[in-house]
Formats: sequence, C-alpha cells, structure tokens
Amino acid sequence: MKTFSTLSRLSLVASAALSLFATSSQAQDANSTSSNTTAGSVFISPPRDLAFALNVPSDSTTDLYFSLMFPEGTSWGAVGLGSDRMAGSLILLAYPSESGQNVTLSPRIASGHSEPVYTPDIKVEALDGTGLNNGTFIFNGRCGNCRSWSDGKGKIDIASKSQNMIYATGDSSTLKSDSFDAPLRMHYNYGTFTLNMAHATGPAGVPIIDRSEDSTLVATTQGLSKEGKKDVAALMHAIIMVFVFVGLYPFGIFVLRLGSWVRWHGINQGFAFILTIVGSSLGFSISKYYNRSKKVNTAHQVIGILIFIFIFAQFALGFLHHRNFKKTQQTTKMAPIHVWMGRVIIVMGVVNAFLGFPLAQASQYNYVLAGLILFLFPAMILILVTKKFIQKKWNKSKNEPTGYNMEPWNQQNGQAGQGNGAANPQQPMGQNASIPGMSTYAPYHAQGMKADLGPQQNTREYV
Repeated sequence: MKTFSTLSRLSLVASAALSLFATSSQAQDANSTSSNTTAGSVFISPPRDLAFALNVPSDSTTDLYFSLMFPEGTSWGAVGLGSDRMAGSLILLAYPSESGQNVTLSPRIASGHSEPVYTPDIKVEALDGTGLNNGTFIFNGRCGNCRSWSDGKGKIDIASKSQNMIYATGDSSTLKSDSFDAPLRMHYNYGTFTLNMAHATGPAGVPIIDRSEDSTLVATTQGLSKEGKKDVAALMHAIIMVFVFVGLYPFGIFVLRLGSWVRWHGINQGFAFILTIVGSSLGFSISKYYNRSKKVNTAHQVIGILIFIFIFAQFALGFLHHRNFKKTQQTTKMAPIHVWMGRVIIVMGVVNAFLGFPLAQASQYNYVLAGLILFLFPAMILILVTKKFIQKKWNKSKNEPTGYNMEPWNQQNGQAGQGNGAANPQQPMGQNASIPGMSTYAPYHAQGMKADLGPQQNTREYV
C-alpha cells in the first residue's frame, strides 16, 4: 500500500509538470516569430518588391502580428490598413536603419495624396527575425493598437473576408535612418489589394512568408497596380530652374558682352523670366506634398522666394532703362543697379540649386550640377577674354604707321620731305607751285554743296 501511495504521488507530480510545460509551450507559441501553426494571409506585389503577411490573434481584441519584407535596392516599403486610398489609412512604413543592417518601422497616418505623418500613438514592437537577411529587409512585429486609430475614424474589420489595403514601395534611392519621421521621396510602385481577415485569424504569432520564387498570394487578391511612377512636377522644377540659372541668364549676359546685341539680350532674358515663373510655380505646388517642405521654412524655399521677387524688379529695371535710353540716347541710373542685381540673382540661383537637390533627397545630382557649372561658365569667360584680346590687337595694328604715307599733305610742317627735308613756308601744304592756289576757286565754294557726313550715329547701349 505504501509503495502504491508513493507511485500515485509521483504520477500526480509528473502530470502537473506536463501540464505546466504544455501551458508554457502555448505561451511561447503565442509570441513565436515562426510558428507553422500560425494563421496568416499573405500578399506579394506584382514586381515582387514587397511582401506582407498579417495574423489576427484569436485570443486578443487589440493585437495584430505582421511581417513586412522588401529587397535591398528598394528604398522603403509600406502597407496601408483600412482603406483602398491613402487618406485616413494607417501606414506601416519600413526602411533600412542607419547601419543598413536593421529595419526602422514608422507607423504613419495619411491625410491625402501627400507624405504620411508619423504618429507616436501607434505602438509597434519588433520581434525576432527583424533585420537584413540574405538581401531582404524583414520587419516582424506586433502592434498593440492597430485595429483602430485616429479616435476611431480609421479601423479594420477583423471579420471581413475582403478588407481593403494599399501598398507602395520607394525607388532605388538610398534611405537609411533610425528616425521615425525620416523624409521620403514619392512612391515608385503602388497599388491596392484585399485581405481575408477571417483566414488570418487563429493562433497568435508572426505569419510565415514563402520566399521562394514561385510563392503565391494566400487569402489576398490583387487590385490596382501601378509601376514606375515619378514626381514629374519636381523633376520639371529642377530641370527648368537649372536650365534658367546655369544656362539662359548667363547666356543673356554673354551675348551682350560678346557682340553688344541688346535686342537678343532682351529676348533671351524675357524668355528666361517666363521660365522662372513656371519653374517657381511648380516648386510652390510640390511643397505641399512633403513633410519637410509643408512649412516653407527651408533655406532652399526662402532663397527661392527672394529670387522670385527679385526677377520682377530686375525685369522692370531693364525695361525702364531701355525705354529711357531710346528716348535720350543716354545711360540711366538704373543701368548699374540692373547689372549688379542680375549678377546677384544668378549667384543666388546657382547656390539655391545646390540646396534644392538635398531637399529633394537627390544629393547625387549636385555632382552633375557642378560639372555643368565648371564647363559652361569658364567656357563663356574664355570666349569673352579671347574676344577682348583679339579686339585689342586689332585696334593696335590699325593705329601703327605703315612706313609709307599715302597722304603726306596731312603731316605737320617739316615732316613732308621736299628734297632736303625742309618745307617751303611760302607754299601751302600739299600745293604744287605750277597749280594756282585754292583761293582761286573761292567763287565756286560759295556755290558748292553742303558736305554730307552721313546719318547721325547713335550712342551704343550698354547694360
């Protein structure tokens, strides 16, 4: 009996231990990042530059588990919950960390077709498996309050079999940051899909994404898909403004100094003036799409506004000076102001271009800009210096004596040789002794015609 009692006690202890182990195992499965029994719905974008899987724990009313992946070479990847459009969506945005070996997850709220804004109200926890793995950035996470946001204005329906979602990926530009509000460039690929929330509901954990080449969608349906989108307005703003301040405005000064072509100077600068207005308008319009420029307080924007004001004053000065000059054939006090303001505007425009590319997250184009400046500006200066040098030598050669005087009568007394080199004081210069003096023909002078020196020569305009 005693032996049986001992065995019974051992059996009870073993049963309790097994029960505790089973409970512990279930708790670990709930927090596991790779459980084969974890429920999940999986979406893979058509260009295969983004994959997203979602799990809805059946034993929680607040949590969501997810995995978001994108390959190296893609600057960022994002999935929007709750809608088939940006406005009001909760965006789970991921991009490489500062080290390039981890992933930063930034929860953001979108208010329209503009860069979404980071919201600290959404709490996301990074789980095991997050980081760079075989050329793929992976973020495995648990969100404790992603089922409803913005005071209930945005939410997802966990019972829906076709919950609307959106996705987007960045281009190939480099983005590495540990900041949750890192600036973005416009999405390159984007689209919509629906996700079966009922299929994703089950045991808690990070759902598995099949990373093989022939992997397919699981309980998700592809909707809209757009690839290769670019911010055309920003691109045209950059092209126009660089063309104007590195090309047209300096060329207008060049043609004036090279050949004093005032008419072509005016036409060129007028065309540049119109393009500057167009380019500036594009810059003003795109500012509202990015968080970094919405407040209009960056150096690039402030200098740009000053230039925009200056070009109107510059155009007015040039027009008034030219109009007054045509009336009076005299330069005006506006001329030097016009000249120096033009030079200042060009310098400000070039400096602002160097500030603009980093603001647009495209600093690499500063090298192209520097190359254009180092080629065009020295080339124009070299041509002007060469022209001045040739003109100076030409003028000097015209003034030098040739050794034979075709008009000796125009020389002073004592310079026109007559045998012994002495001039005859009794004879007018250039007068042959056998020919009567010019006074003989005086009567004819009274009847002669008035000398015609040609049309009056106008003073040349320099500005």
